[in-house]
Amino acid sequence: MKKLFNLRNIIFIGIIVNLIVILLSQQSILDRNMKNYRDLQEQIQAETEQNEKLKEEQEMIGTYEYIERKAREKLGYVKKDEIVFINEK
Repeated sequence: MKKLFNLRNIIFIGIIVNLIVILLSQQSILDRNMKNYRDLQEQIQAETEQNEKLKEEQEMIGTYEYIERKAREKLGYVKKDEIVFINEK
């Protein structure tokens, strides 16, 4: 009877240890997946913001203000009677 009782205890302890190992491995997988999820959520947020900026720019294309701003930024154009300051690096 004692032998059977010891065998049951060994099997029970083996099952408990096995369950703990499975639980810990599942927890690490869950943590990794949660990190990936958060990273993807941040990426979605960044892409959404970029999309909104592009939509705003698309609405402005062709307007006088947009053309003027681009001419100033890319071509260095200035209005008549404006003073230009040049920074030398």
